[in-house]
Amino acid sequence: MKLTDVARATLAELANDYLNWLLRNESIPWSVHSPEYQEVNRIHLDSPEYKDDVLHKSSIHILTQKHKFDKWLKSGDSLMYANCMLVLCNRLIQMVSRQIERQLDTFKIEGGFTEGLTAERLAYRSQQSTQAGAPVCPRCGKPMIKRVAKKGINSGKEFWSCSGYPECNGTRKIE
Repeated sequence: MKLTDVARATLAELANDYLNWLLRNESIPWSVHSPEYQEVNRIHLDSPEYKDDVLHKSSIHILTQKHKFDKWLKSGDSLMYANCMLVLCNRLIQMVSRQIERQLDTFKIEGGFTEGLTAERLAYRSQQSTQAGAPVCPRCGKPMIKRVAKKGINSGKEFWSCSGYPECNGTRKIE
């Protein structure tokens, strides 16, 4: 999400550069109600459809989409070019903002990258201890995991801990 937000901020900075350029040239950007703005904004982009030879096919796709805006980008009129780019930047900013919203929704349900790594590590440790013939928890009967005490009088010493922690806090000494 952070990197996607960096992309959004970069696009916003680019849009501001086009806006500032227009203003320095005594020109105002197209109104959202102007026919030019509406025409550029109405252009539909095709969804990419390639499964193999990604570099080649994606390049063809990108150029095909770019050519849809040739009327403004190759007109030779720098004001028209800047306005078109400003509209496209704002479209992209909206798209990336929606992507950030979807990422946030996914994060709420699935968690983040660090949580995923922690879950993978815990699953591996659980599997590893089970394969090593770990004892079962005296409280709930689940397999136990070998851990190292981080504090207290047993700090630095290994012990068996229930794999169902924190629901079960059963422990055993390692003999």
